[in-house]
Amino acid sequence: MRLWRQLQRYGYVLIAVGIALLIIGLRQLGGLQGAELKAFDRQVRHHTSKDGLSEVVVVGITETDIRSYNRWPLSDGTVAELLAKLQTYDPKVIGLDIYRDIEHPPGQGRLQRQLAKENVYGVYDLGIGVDPDSSSPAPIGMTPDRTGFADFVADTDGVVRRNFMFASVKPDDFYSLGLRVSLHVLRDRYGPNIFDPKGTGLNIAGQLFPTLDANTGGYQNEDMAGYQVLLQYKTQNDGIRQVSLRNVLDDQVDPAWFKDKVVLIGTVAPSIKDIFFTPFTRNSSSVGMTPGVVIHAHVVNQILSIVEKKYSLIWTWNQWQEKCWILLWCLIGGGLAWHIQSLVRLLLTSAIAMLTLTAIGWGLFALDGWIPTIPPALGFSLVASATIAYQVFYRTFYDSLTSLPNRFSSIKQLQHHLDQQNDSKAMVALLLIDLGRFKAVNESLGEKVADRLLQIVAERIVYHLPKASVARVGSDQFIAILPSIHHPQTATDITEHLRSNLMDSISINGNPVKTTISIGIAFHPKGKNYPAHALLQDAYHALGKAKNKGRNSQAIFQEDMRTHSVSQFQLEMDLRDAGEDQQFQLYYQPILDLNIGKIAGFEALIRWQHPNRGLVPPIEFIEIAEDTGMILAMGEWILKEACSQVQQWQQQFPQQPPLFIGVNLSSRQFLQPNLATTIANIVHHYRLDPRGLKLELTESVAMNDVDSAIQQLTYLKDEGLHISLDDFGTGYSSLSYLHRLPIDSLKIDKSFVDRMETNQENENIVGTIVTLAQRLNLDIVAEGVETIDQARLLKGLQCQYAQGYYFSKPVPRNQATKLLSQNKIWQIDDV
Repeated sequence: MRLWRQLQRYGYVLIAVGIALLIIGLRQLGGLQGAELKAFDRQVRHHTSKDGLSEVVVVGITETDIRSYNRWPLSDGTVAELLAKLQTYDPKVIGLDIYRDIEHPPGQGRLQRQLAKENVYGVYDLGIGVDPDSSSPAPIGMTPDRTGFADFVADTDGVVRRNFMFASVKPDDFYSLGLRVSLHVLRDRYGPNIFDPKGTGLNIAGQLFPTLDANTGGYQNEDMAGYQVLLQYKTQNDGIRQVSLRNVLDDQVDPAWFKDKVVLIGTVAPSIKDIFFTPFTRNSSSVGMTPGVVIHAHVVNQILSIVEKKYSLIWTWNQWQEKCWILLWCLIGGGLAWHIQSLVRLLLTSAIAMLTLTAIGWGLFALDGWIPTIPPALGFSLVASATIAYQVFYRTFYDSLTSLPNRFSSIKQLQHHLDQQNDSKAMVALLLIDLGRFKAVNESLGEKVADRLLQIVAERIVYHLPKASVARVGSDQFIAILPSIHHPQTATDITEHLRSNLMDSISINGNPVKTTISIGIAFHPKGKNYPAHALLQDAYHALGKAKNKGRNSQAIFQEDMRTHSVSQFQLEMDLRDAGEDQQFQLYYQPILDLNIGKIAGFEALIRWQHPNRGLVPPIEFIEIAEDTGMILAMGEWILKEACSQVQQWQQQFPQQPPLFIGVNLSSRQFLQPNLATTIANIVHHYRLDPRGLKLELTESVAMNDVDSAIQQLTYLKDEGLHISLDDFGTGYSSLSYLHRLPIDSLKIDKSFVDRMETNQENENIVGTIVTLAQRLNLDIVAEGVETIDQARLLKGLQCQYAQGYYFSKPVPRNQATKLLSQNKIWQIDDV
C-alpha cells in the first residue's frame, strides 16, 4: 500500500520515462528530423552576419555575361582571358567551378596554359546519386592533385547543410574543390605536410575536423559517407563579395580585392541550374537559391577560419547526452504539472520553461553547439498534458489519501464481480467497515492524525484481506469485496479476524489512537439479478444493525431487513394513479450566473404530493418509475410543463440571454428511438427557442453504451437542443470518451463542491474539471453550493454557473416567479 502511494505521489516520473522513450524512439525513426533541421536553419539565419568573407572573392558568371557572349558553355578563349586577367591581380589561388572536360574552341591552347599554372584548381563530378557514367571528369590536362569534386550532399529536404570534404576509396583519394583550394593556402602558411585523414576525422594543419556520424545532432540514420562536417554558415550569401565576368574583363574591379585572396569562378545564372537550397533559402522557387560557387566559398571560409582559430566547428552531444536531455525536460514537464495545481501558474511556468529551453538552444548555438530543442519541447508538452489527464482521472476514480478506489469505482468493481460469478455454490460477500469515534479523533487530535489513521486502517485491511477488493466509500467507511465465498461462516470468520486485528496498537506520532469498528455483511448468491448498489444498501442495513448492538460489532443482512418492501409495493400502486390525479408538480431550483450574481435559469425537479404521505422526494419513487416504465409518461409531462413555464417566464421577465430550463432525462427515456422528435415537437408547440431547454443526463446513462449514446445525442443536437452531462466525475469512465460526446455543458457533482472551502483536494478537483470543460469549450455548472465561501471559490475558478441551497432550495412555481420578480442580485465577490 505504501509503495502504491509512493507510485501515486511520483506517478509523473513513470509518465515522463514512458513518453521520453516514445519521443526517443520516434526521433530515431526520423520522425522529428524535419522539425529539428528547420530549427537548425532558423538558428543559422539568426547567428550569421552580413559581413563579407575576408579571404574569398567570387567571380560569378551572370545571365548578362552569358547573353553578352551568346553562348554556353563559354569558349576556352573567354575562360583563358578571365584566368589571365585574374592572375595579374596576384591572387593566392584560383578555383574554377566550371566543368572543362571537353574543348570549346576557340582558344584551347591558351586555356591549357592557364590551367597549367600551379595556383589554379579545377572541378570534376563524382556523380553522387546518379549514373557514374554521367559524371564529369577533371579539366583536360590538369593534374589530379589540382582537381577536386564539386559535389554537395543535400539532406532529405534538399537543403545543403553539410560540408562533404574528403573520401577515400582505395587506391584513390577524393578531395572537394574547397578542400583543395584551402590546402593550397594553408601549405603556403604551415608547410607541405598539413593534411592527415584519420578514422575519426581530418587533421588539417593541426586542427581536427571530426566527421559526422549517422546520428549526429538532429540527424537520424543519415548517409554520412566520406568525411563530412556541418557547414558553418557564418556569413549570409549577400555578404560575400561577388563580381561578374564582364566586371573583371572590362577592368571594373579594384585589383586590391584579389591580391592574396582565394578567387572562385563559377556560374550564378539561375538558367544554368547550378543552384542549391541552403538554410538561407528554403522555399521551392529557384529565386534566391544559392549558387554552387557561393557554397564553395562558404566551405573555403570555414576550413581556413577554423584552422586559423577564428571560430570553431559546430559541436553536438553524443546520443546518450541527447537522450538524457530529452528525459530531463520530460521530467520537468511532469513535475510542474504534478505539483502546480493552479492552471494560470502552470501555464505561466510552462511558458517560462519553454522560453528557457529555447534560450539554451539558441545560446549554445551562438557558441557553435547544436543541441536538441524540438524533442524536449515535445516531450515537455506531452508529459505535462498526460500528467494533467492522469490527475483528473485518478482524482475522479481514486481516493487520494489512501490510494484506494473511491465509492464510484467500487460500485463498478462490485458489479463486475457480480456479473463474473460462475460458481453456482459461490457467493459474493460485501463487508462494510465503519470506524467508530472517527469524528472525535479528527476534532481532538487534528486532521493530520485522522488522515494518517485512515491510511493505517486502509493498509491493514488490504494486508489482512489479500484476496479482497478494498475501497474507501465514505469519510470513515471502507468496503471489502470477497468475490468467492462458499459458506457464510467463512465471511464471518474473516470478519472476526479483521475486527480483532484491525485496530490493535495504533500509534501516530508517538500517541496511541484507540477506536473501534463496526462491520455490516451482505451476501449475493449466484442466480439473483441483484445490482451492486442494492447489495451495498443491504450492507448499510446490516451496518446499522451492527451499530445498534454497540461498538466493535458485526451483523449479517437478513431478509427481514427489507420490511419496507411492502410499503414500496404500495408506493408503486399509488404511483400509477398519481399522474391521473394530478399529484405531480414541478419545483424549480435557480441556477445563477456567478459572473453577475443573477438567475440565469432553473432546473426543473419533480415532486409527488401524496394524499396521505405528503411530499414524497424523487429518491423514493424515481427508481420505481424507471423499473415499471412509468418514467416515460412522467418524463414527457415534465418536458411539457417545464417548456410551458419557461416560455411564460421568458415573456414576463425578458433578459439577455433568455432564461433557460434544465430537465433531467432518465436512462429509459434516453433509449427511446423517437426521443429527439418528441422533444422537438414539444419545443415547437410552446414556441420555445430549443437552446432554452437544457437536457441533462447522467454519466451512467451516457457511458452505458457510448456509441448508441453518441448517436442519440447527435439526433438531439440536430434539433438545436442543449445537452448537459450531469453528476460529472461520479465514477464512470467518461474521460476517454468526453471529447467524442456532442454535449454543451458539464455539471460538477455536489460531492466535489462539498467542503471546498476547507478541503484543498476538493477545490483542486473542481478546478481541474473547470479547466477541462473550458478546453473542450463547454459550459460548467456546479451543484450543491451551500455556503458563500463555496460560491466565491467557484467564481474564482471561473465556473460560470452554480446552484444550491445557498441561493435557493427547489421551490414551487409561484415562489420561483417571486424570485424573478424581485430581480435579486447575489453578492458573491469578497467584500
